Amino acid sequence: MNCIIIDDEALAIDVLTKHLKVTEGFKLLKSFQNAFEALYYVQTQSVDLVFLDIQMPRINGIQFIKILKYPPKIIITTAHKEFVLEAIEHAVVDYLLKPIPYDRFLAAVNKALELPPAKTSFNSETPITTNKFFFLKEGATSIKIFEDDICYLHGDRNYCTIHLRTGKKNVRGNLGYYGNQFSKEKFMRIHKSYFVALNCIDKYDSDSVWINGDCIPIGRTYKLALMQYLLKHTL
Repeated sequence: MNCIIIDDEALAIDVLTKHLKVTEGFKLLKSFQNAFEALYYVQTQSVDLVFLDIQMPRINGIQFIKILKYPPKIIITTAHKEFVLEAIEHAVVDYLLKPIPYDRFLAAVNKALELPPAKTSFNSETPITTNKFFFLKEGATSIKIFEDDICYLHGDRNYCTIHLRTGKKNVRGNLGYYGNQFSKEKFMRIHKSYFVALNCIDKYDSDSVWINGDCIPIGRTYKLALMQYLLKHTL
């Protein structure tokens, strides 16, 4: 069984590494001290089991599980008891409290062996072929805007700036109104002030996306849904 360890404490990683070395049937592929860095690895490698700490910087253990559409088998390793119920809701294999004795570790990994393999493949997405258009008022006339020409929208109270591939348009109305007119398969709200066209994202990290050189923040409320989408398209 291929395993990884995600824990920001070097000592905890060392303990789990030693336990795995003396346990038949388990191979440690890699360890991470940051859950965000582990996301890409889990999506691109054959990982059967993750030893996952809860309290970590940038992305905590529960958020890590929520981001993955098809997470591997998870064994929580933490010094805190208060997350037990939330972890159980996400169907983790076991919940180990630090310091982790070998007999307790062994019981947890044997339980993982008895469970059926976790689902790892994503469902294919329905291709989007339509290019909707809208007419936006500009003075006394209204001009046609194609949905596929929109890169992102920035809202500021009762006004909205629509950033296009060839320029931008300022319109009256709030961000929610305009953002909800667009195809949900193509656009996503990633911040209270921003809707973005998903196919226009040039790069990303855990806090921001970049579109045409513009850095756009990711709001905490919208981070999980965005990361789920981005990881499905990360090689």
